[in-house]
Amino acid sequence: MPRRASLFAAVLIVALPAVAGATSIADIVDHPDAYANTQVSVVGTVIPPPLGYLGESVYTIAADDRRITVVSGRSAPATGERLEVSGKVNLKAPDEEFTWPPVIRESGRQPAP
Repeated sequence: MPRRASLFAAVLIVALPAVAGATSIADIVDHPDAYANTQVSVVGTVIPPPLGYLGESVYTIAADDRRITVVSGRSAPATGERLEVSGKVNLKAPDEEFTWPPVIRESGRQPAP
């Protein structure tokens, strides 16, 4: 039995950094000023339609009923792909008529666990 507990602990230790390092999309969307100009990692699923042109792309990822737009210098990922995206949160100041949502400028992406 102790060997099984040790194996479980080892698996948790390996898996926690990927999960613990991710910021909630909902948290960024709900508190954009707190994340403005901050480097974050988020995990979510690409929802339609990802747009790409000349090797650059704009796509949206969603998790827990929230979504955020990602601007990338790479080609668009496939719809339905689950990703871990790293990047800087950009926030445009609101004007008289519109409050702009936060956007992530991608610095890296990889398949999410």
